[in-house]
Parts: sequence; C-alpha cells; structure tokens
Amino acid sequence: MGIRYFALPVPPQLVDIARINPRAFLSDQHFWQSWSDPPDRPQLLDLDKSWWDLQQLLGGREASPPRPAYELVRGEVAQYGYGWIPYDRVLSAEEVLAVANDLAAVSVAGLYQACTPLFSPDLAAIMYERRNYVEGHLRAARAFTAQLAGRGLGLIYSIG
Repeated sequence: MGIRYFALPVPPQLVDIARINPRAFLSDQHFWQSWSDPPDRPQLLDLDKSWWDLQQLLGGREASPPRPAYELVRGEVAQYGYGWIPYDRVLSAEEVLAVANDLAAVSVAGLYQACTPLFSPDLAAIMYERRNYVEGHLRAARAFTAQLAGRGLGLIYSIG
C-alpha cells in the first residue's frame, strides 16, 4: 500500500473550520456526499505515490525558495512504530489560486532539468523512469486546482 496523497475541495466559508479539525472533513463521507451530483461536484485529486516526486520537483533547495505550487504537496507523515500519522493541510481559495497559476506556468521538462543535477545519479535515474507517471498526476493537479480556483474554493489534502 504505502503512503498516498489525496485532496478534496472545501467551500471558502469552511476553510477555517477545516483548519481546526481537518480529519472531520477527510473522514466524513456525508460532507463529501452533500455536494451536488457531478458534473457540479468538483472531483477529488489523487496523486497516489507521485506526491514525493512532486515535492522534489517543486520544493525549494537551499539555494532557492519553493515554488508556490509546492504548497499543494508540502508535508511529511510522522512515523511511529510500524505505521504513520497522516499529514493533513488546508489551503484557502487564495492559496489554491496561487498554486493553480504556478502549475499552469510550470514546465515539466524545466523542473526535471533544474532538479536532476541536485540528485544522486541513482535517484535521478529512478525519478526519470517514473516521469510519465508523475507527469500524468501533474496534469491532474493542474486541472483540479484550476477548477477549484475558478470556483473560488479551498482544498484539504492528506498525505498518509
């Protein structure tokens, strides 16, 4: 199984409440089902295991700050015993807009080109082999954040 990533929309008036108790929003099927039926209901974003690669590609290095899109994948689970505690985070509508704008402008080839020299040759080769997988999830993240930004929605995500 492993650690996975998913994100759900949050109405702007509920962002502060979601920040207080994110697990209530992530585990409440009634909340998610209370949205209108598709196509009005925003889809969820499932980055599966590509969240780690996206952290590496979008995250800052010592020499540069992280891109605004990094806020979509920021965070680490807390390991304990034989498991982990998920990392949950809520982004406001303004933060989602910044992420969406950055993802719309980002070049996947440019991300790989900038990051590859920073990795060991083995890690660079592994990341390159997963490139198509990661690019597909990056396209999904672009569409998801653009849809939410267009509707003025926030989001909540969980890595765990």
